[in-house]
Amino acid sequence: MFIDLVRERKTRRVFRDTPLTEEQMSLILEAGDRAPSSRNLRPVRLVPIRDTALIRRLAECKDHGADALRTATFAVVVAADEDVCDVWIEDASIATIFMQMEAQDLGIGSCWIQTRLRCKGDVPAEDNVRSIAGLDDGLRVLSIVAFGNC
Repeated sequence: MFIDLVRERKTRRVFRDTPLTEEQMSLILEAGDRAPSSRNLRPVRLVPIRDTALIRRLAECKDHGADALRTATFAVVVAADEDVCDVWIEDASIATIFMQMEAQDLGIGSCWIQTRLRCKGDVPAEDNVRSIAGLDDGLRVLSIVAFGNC
């Protein structure tokens, strides 16, 4: 039952080094892609990061609170085009939790890492994430979700 997933879900900040399978990563991304969005405008862009070296670089995007990326074997940058929809934050948040609940259903741990309104020194974390992940300047970055086996 869904309520059982909700009751069992916990934030995981440390993961084993065994990678997720392609099928697991694909299902997590599909769950995020299938999340509802306001007026079905679909402003959310999910950017999968499979390269652990790149994931470790993302751990440095803000001053603190991104340590889960130091051991994650998969991460998804949750971004959106705010010109497409004025409630992009809500839409991106829904996509985020859909991915986390799918991970829970698969027995995979996850951690939501806020980047919006956070900084590394004086530099917005969003700018750092866009640079590291190679995203267009027009995309806003809400968060990164770290995933891994526990």
